[in-house]
Amino acid sequence: MSSPELLESVKRHEGYRSRAYQDSVGVWTIGYGTNLQELEVDSGTATLWLLQKLKESATLAGGFPWWNDLNGARKDVIVEMIYNMGLPRFGGFKNMLRALAEKNFDKAAAEMLDSKWAAQVGKRADRLAQQMLSGEYAAWGE
Repeated sequence: MSSPELLESVKRHEGYRSRAYQDSVGVWTIGYGTNLQELEVDSGTATLWLLQKLKESATLAGGFPWWNDLNGARKDVIVEMIYNMGLPRFGGFKNMLRALAEKNFDKAAAEMLDSKWAAQVGKRADRLAQQMLSGEYAAWGE
């Protein structure tokens, strides 16, 4: 166990950074000098991070005027898309957003698939588009 004095000394010398940065020798670092290239994360910690980011994504999704009109399966599609690409990029799906406002889920699903995002994520896009279309959780295929 480290002493409170040691903890305070390292904090002062390292400084806190909430975002990754390259240190003076080019090593990607975060927090109080934690080397990201040597960092290992157990699945419990990774799940906590995932839950936090999903909560943040759901809060962002709740800002859309049509959000409360969606069922749980469709809400989860939106949250997952925001989690995956971030709100700014998600906001670029203008035609999909318009279709959601009109409750036109066929069009929303088609717009999801007609995107660079769909080409990048492949089967994930197919599955989420099916979930948007049907309003039911899509089966996990191969």
